[in-house]
Amino acid sequence: MDNSYPLINIIYYIMMVNKQDSDARLENFKKVSREHKLPLTPQKLAIFRTLASSCTHPGVSEIYHRVKEEFSNISLATVYKNLKKFADLGLIIEIPIPGDKPRYDAKLDIHSHAVDTADGRVYDLEISTSLPLPDKILGKSVKQAQILYYL
Repeated sequence: MDNSYPLINIIYYIMMVNKQDSDARLENFKKVSREHKLPLTPQKLAIFRTLASSCTHPGVSEIYHRVKEEFSNISLATVYKNLKKFADLGLIIEIPIPGDKPRYDAKLDIHSHAVDTADGRVYDLEISTSLPLPDKILGKSVKQAQILYYL
């Protein structure tokens, strides 16, 4: 019996995010940062811009090396700290990878991910059916939901 799910479209881009989407993500980042009184330093903007323009779901190390080209004095700890803050504010999604470091996504549209545990790639999944998001679980409000498929 074939248990594949025919309504899933796997989206994986080697190219960068289109400028319109990247600009929209950056504007949302600036708006939420202002609302939470998060200083918009050039380093924070570079970290977010690097992630917002990528379709490859980069990890901390990849983001660090890209940002380091522009800010040679930035530390790996600064990148970690800022990604954690961005995730806490709902500006990015942290994707847990079994046996490896997490990857990150600035695409906040509702979508799922497939993680290929053999090669480490992370794919966006656009699922045509929608699952209802509960308002509360165990008496706590649901802020975000994601479905991860490990291949």
